[in-house]
Amino acid sequence: MRPVALIALGTLVGGALGAAAPWRSSSSAVKEPPFRRSEGATEHQSGGEEYLVLLSQDQPEPPEMAKILADVGLNQSHPDVGYVFENSAFRGFAGTMKNHCITALNAMTEVAWVEKSVKISSFALDSRARSPWGLQRMSQDRKVVGDASKVQFNYQFDDAGALGQGVDIYIVDTGVKTDHLAFGGRARMGFSIEGAGDLNAQSDDDGHGTHVAGTAAGDVFGVAPGANIIGVKVLNAEGVGSATDAIRGLDFVVKQHDQRKTEPGFVGSIASMSFGLSERLRGLEQAVNAATDAGVHVSVAAGNTAEDACTKSPASAGGKGAEGRGGKAVTVGSMNIGDTVSKFSSSGQCVDVYAPGEAIVSAWIGGPTTVNTLSGTSMATPLVSGMMAYLMGRNATLAGSPAAMKQFITQSSFTGALQPSAKMFPNDVGLLVNNGIPVGGGQPARRAASRRRSRTAAPAWFSHIEARNGEPQLRF
Repeated sequence: MRPVALIALGTLVGGALGAAAPWRSSSSAVKEPPFRRSEGATEHQSGGEEYLVLLSQDQPEPPEMAKILADVGLNQSHPDVGYVFENSAFRGFAGTMKNHCITALNAMTEVAWVEKSVKISSFALDSRARSPWGLQRMSQDRKVVGDASKVQFNYQFDDAGALGQGVDIYIVDTGVKTDHLAFGGRARMGFSIEGAGDLNAQSDDDGHGTHVAGTAAGDVFGVAPGANIIGVKVLNAEGVGSATDAIRGLDFVVKQHDQRKTEPGFVGSIASMSFGLSERLRGLEQAVNAATDAGVHVSVAAGNTAEDACTKSPASAGGKGAEGRGGKAVTVGSMNIGDTVSKFSSSGQCVDVYAPGEAIVSAWIGGPTTVNTLSGTSMATPLVSGMMAYLMGRNATLAGSPAAMKQFITQSSFTGALQPSAKMFPNDVGLLVNNGIPVGGGQPARRAASRRRSRTAAPAWFSHIEARNGEPQLRF
């Protein structure tokens, strides 16, 4: 029996067959001449599934369509024959048939392919208006123009993966204000260095972790507002913690990931780490690498000291790695709305990509609608964490392989789009992150959009947001 290649068929249906002007059976169809059925011809039985049949072009004499149909008990006017394809490039038909007819067709030398029909869909993009500027920059190939402090930009994406649904994003930080309306009930606290009594909606006394969570997966502010948010508190109210606390947090993440792997609907885990040590610590690097080996995707901040990212952990676990043997995490530097690497951002061969990290508006503590504007590589990192969740929902291969995800992120990013800062360290390509769907004709283009769907309505709570007073803060 000939193999059934559904992928190839999907391409054919979307291209040549979709462009054909098929002859639909109707009362106006040309009457067929009678054909003698072959000995042992199959009797057709109504029912079954729709199949596409293409005739061979390698026969000395073109096979007669009516004879092929007759040998499975059909004709062009039969109600189970949907279309007949007759043109200079290919010939065949589409019909509803049961397995015995498929077996008979597969045995005919005149038949090249018998394949079950598959659904096709347009390559339409979704868009979300009233988003922060960073989400627009990561989803197009042009520089963003506008006021970075305003939530007035357009985020483009392919909604096939439901924007991270089924993905767990662990915010390894200061905690998360889980009752902020931007999280829509998807956030919870999972671990705190202060004990089980701190696993509540008010665990974040600093605000940093809540802001990070909003960029990764919050409504309005986030890249993947379908993902689950789990707070992993390893920093205190002053934003300070220890390497031991960081590894304790990773220990919790890996254990949770292992438990979740067999649960229905689970897609994968991401550890988003917007913090850094004052030096390089190989023990933390090893823990990060081990977490990725266990299947956890890890994104880390490059640092805000304008130094070589390889000299600080966990940033040293990304890029090409401190020794040049390849880091397993994705280390993220910061850029501004002018497409320039932020003057505070660390750089070098341990940095994988740069993402918007200046004047980033996101959720904040204090009230269920409070927002704040911060800058730092801490703000750039969750954008990549959210993009990981978005991609995981769309591609099972990327979801199951942190190494494949890291490769995809770097390969889909833009080269030559960023202006370097005054102090850039060697072996840093300066890649500008992109979610794989640039708008504006640039490269790399994953697919062309036949139309775009716009989601302009903001949630009701958004009209009541409360801005935190004061100048934007630089946080790492």
